[in-house]
Amino acid sequence: MLMFRSFRTLSREILGLNRRNQDLLARYNPRALFQVVDHKLKAKEALTALGLPVAETLGVYRFHRDITRFIAETRNWQEFVIKPAQGAGGEGVVIVTGRQEAAFVTSGGRCLQARDLESHLSDILGGVFSLNHRYDEAFVERHLRAHPALARLSFQGLPDIRVIVFRGVPLMAMLRLATVASKGRANLHVGGIGVGINLTSGMTTYAVAGKRWLTLHPDTEIPLAGLRIPHWEEILAIAARCADAVPLGYLGIDLTLDAASGPCVLELNARPGLSVQLANRRGLRPLIAAIEHCTPQQFSVSERVRLGQEIANAS
Repeated sequence: MLMFRSFRTLSREILGLNRRNQDLLARYNPRALFQVVDHKLKAKEALTALGLPVAETLGVYRFHRDITRFIAETRNWQEFVIKPAQGAGGEGVVIVTGRQEAAFVTSGGRCLQARDLESHLSDILGGVFSLNHRYDEAFVERHLRAHPALARLSFQGLPDIRVIVFRGVPLMAMLRLATVASKGRANLHVGGIGVGINLTSGMTTYAVAGKRWLTLHPDTEIPLAGLRIPHWEEILAIAARCADAVPLGYLGIDLTLDAASGPCVLELNARPGLSVQLANRRGLRPLIAAIEHCTPQQFSVSERVRLGQEIANAS
């Protein structure tokens, strides 16, 4: 594999939105499964049924009357994360990292009162952060702490790893890091950084933020290339098994490395964005074409991981 592709070659290999929607989503992603992937609690149930690692759910709030028990339940939670079940892009997520007397301290250093969090839960149930802006559910998860190898790269926030899986085969991955501009969120569309990962070695390669190529994190000034991701083979195996839990042909899996428990699935995405290609300076189209000539559904998880690595190296 060439380390640098010409822009002309890269443009021919890049998978665009129209081709993704028409050739992949329409053909390989049954609409009935979108309601599972787009609902984080349903997705967690599917993943848990297959024994895949997810963050512990501490509480679920489906109706406004449920909010009345929230404060009593928080007495047992020093740190926790509030999420909308049908949110996207990190919207509506509140991370509580400690207490200051009666106040809840967020990861960004804000102090929120109980009424603030109850109001936020009410907004979630009202659909403020949901994909369709209709009724939603709120839930609380255990707060995950980033593995030291990844935590030092990011500005606050929880670094995560996006793996693109096609027909059960991991094909491309990137590390996503928070910045000052992204306000502690790792999502690229709000200013986070995407760092390509070599699928075979688990070593970080190139980095991109918006339209800028980077070698250093703009806030921490730490080099972004040359980091080996811990537990890499296990991460790829988990990503491949996620496609068994929710059998979508084209799937994005977001995972993190928890300092205490290791790899953990954060969420699934039935319409993963395409910036992973920029972070890796290569396109998905030839990788997808190679898989379309195989029958990976007959392979074991380890065989699918190995196949993805071989195709990534050969392309």
